[in-house]
Amino acid sequence: MPLFLISYDIAEKDAFEYGPLWAKLKEFGAARILYSEWIVTGDSASEVYNLIGPLTQQKDRILVQEIGRNTMWDKLMISDDDFQDWLGHARF
Repeated sequence: MPLFLISYDIAEKDAFEYGPLWAKLKEFGAARILYSEWIVTGDSASEVYNLIGPLTQQKDRILVQEIGRNTMWDKLMISDDDFQDWLGHARF
């Protein structure tokens, strides 16, 4: 399955409203890699968006995009080995 990056902008003061979003991401096996970014496998960007989009608010911004082979990172919230495992299991 492809690997997708989920990025969103939410106001820090409203973070308490996003428990259901974060719970849904965890339910689908997503991993938080930065404060406002998660990775998850799925069939398509639209599938991933349709799972989480309803849990965001109209004022929010959200981006779901496929991660490709040409990926660089530094100091993620998960270990380099864990992120490498995600990349290793992704279908490109």
